[in-house]
Amino acid sequence: MTSPNDRLRKFLITALSLTGASFAALNAHAAPQILAVAQTDLKLPVTCDGGECTVELTTICLQEHRASPNIGVGYYVHGEKFFDLTGRTAAGQEISLAHLPLEITATRGHNAVRLAFRESQLTKYGPLEVSISVPENLSLVPLPVTGDIKPQTEEDILLATGPLREAATQLVDLDTNKRDAAELISQAINRLPWRGRASDEERAIVRATYQNITESSGFASGAKDNAGAVVKECYDRTIAGSLSFRGCLGSWHDRMIGKLNTKYWKSLNAGS
Repeated sequence: MTSPNDRLRKFLITALSLTGASFAALNAHAAPQILAVAQTDLKLPVTCDGGECTVELTTICLQEHRASPNIGVGYYVHGEKFFDLTGRTAAGQEISLAHLPLEITATRGHNAVRLAFRESQLTKYGPLEVSISVPENLSLVPLPVTGDIKPQTEEDILLATGPLREAATQLVDLDTNKRDAAELISQAINRLPWRGRASDEERAIVRATYQNITESSGFASGAKDNAGAVVKECYDRTIAGSLSFRGCLGSWHDRMIGKLNTKYWKSLNAGS
């Protein structure tokens, strides 16, 4: 026979389980973090494959109290600033592609986003070498979704893209050692296949290209040494096995950016 204490214990367990499920549902339908896109000093290559052109950009979270975005969550650029997307013809002519519709989605939490557009958008221009640059203080806001129980309000957006974005610029963008190292790693990431493993030839080409970019980057030796050590380790570790060269680089990139993000969050808490 079940005692009153046993019935009470079962009731409490059930209540706590339902509360946990409610909180999980709450987080699942609340808007994720607004993101700051790291300014670039070097143009990043946009690669096209299977009818789609893509590039990955470095981001940090501006709102510690909100959840990181799940992979595939959509974003839009806030304000008047936009990416400098350009195409270069075989004759060397520069063509602005800023008018192209870009799909922006989270790809690895709050550490990176993926920009994509259809390759057919380039057909009328003929063969193009496409690249992208990111200006200072560019922010991304999650696309509103139906049923969002905690959307980004106008006040949230103004705070995150204004004072918080400025604080992030001062702390993150000015930490040139980590920021520049992450940008160099991103140069290698964006030259490797988006899916699957790169061939031996592709790996060798990316490593050689990376060396040339590093030497001509103008970055300080500390940033170049840090990034170079990561590229070498990932190149050696992924000669065989299931881990891809790109996957390894992405993991190291995120660790580096994660430290900058933590530094930013701590600075906000220290000032509160």
